[in-house]
Amino acid sequence: MTRIVFFHPDPAWDGLARVYIELGQALLARGARVAVACPAGSSVAEGAGGLEMLPVDVRGSFFADATRLTAVLRGFRSDAIVVAGDDAHLLAATAVRRTGRGVVVRRVRTGVAAPLGFRTRLAVRFVPTWFMHSSAADAGASEPVRGLRGRFVADLAVDPAPFENVVASPTPIGTSTVAIVIDSHSRRATAAALRTVAALRARGHPMHALLIGTPHDPNEVRVHATALGLGDSVSFVGDPRDRAPLLAAADFVWVAADNDDGGLAALDAMVLARPVIVTRGTMAERYVRHGETGLVTERDDAQASAALIATVQADRTQLTRIGEEARATILASSGLNDAADAMLAALTGASAKAAA
Repeated sequence: MTRIVFFHPDPAWDGLARVYIELGQALLARGARVAVACPAGSSVAEGAGGLEMLPVDVRGSFFADATRLTAVLRGFRSDAIVVAGDDAHLLAATAVRRTGRGVVVRRVRTGVAAPLGFRTRLAVRFVPTWFMHSSAADAGASEPVRGLRGRFVADLAVDPAPFENVVASPTPIGTSTVAIVIDSHSRRATAAALRTVAALRARGHPMHALLIGTPHDPNEVRVHATALGLGDSVSFVGDPRDRAPLLAAADFVWVAADNDDGGLAALDAMVLARPVIVTRGTMAERYVRHGETGLVTERDDAQASAALIATVQADRTQLTRIGEEARATILASSGLNDAADAMLAALTGASAKAAA
């Protein structure tokens, strides 16, 4: 039985935590033993689902943190640890080297050719390491890394099953609702989305906006919304772990967030048959075909975005078709299965090389 640990040292729930949990569940279904190493009592531990939870705190002292992680991996008898980021990579590599068994799988952020910092190069020299990319294009564009065991592709994906019985949250009667998914790095995109809502209201479309996520500066976003005359037309709902009811209640889902959070938000909206609006140049654009499974807007052109949304909103048939086509695309995909199979194939190959 392959034993895999997903290492998430940050206690806060985020897109990466969800990637780990859902990919871990797919691996569990294939007979692997899977655990999440994260701070005890954290939101990540609470969302671990059916995966085992290995409590580990990262306190900022490298050697003490490595000692604690080593004890966790040794007790679990892990064959692989999955990490993201330079610090976690080097910490995990040190722990794996101390245990004398296993490999490191480094998840490479989307759009990054290769994490070639000093700590990454050092970690690759310490222990057998695989890079996990989100696309074949990213893997192909990466520079060679001396000592790297290999690369494989595991794209973002969602499991449609949990979305089957989602109950939409109540919304204001007589208005259209746009759910705007944001993150702490989406300052410009969030501002553009709010300007678009204001432009739509100026055109006579009663629109209410739900801001889902953690903005870079909540006070700045509130001031901007007020300056645009939105006032009570904007609701801040925070960053719930289960945002599906909020997305299901929206007439549109605008994805201002990027990276994992943005990509997952687009996929969530699509599986819920909600028309999704994505910003050009973000990760979410990868999953949308403009006019077929969603809409692609320019980052800073609020007037053009408002005109596009108003045109589509006036044609309910097209709106329904876009949502249904998006859902059909997700249902026809085997993304999670493909990602789990790719990881197991890589780990099986690593085990065979180690045995030889």
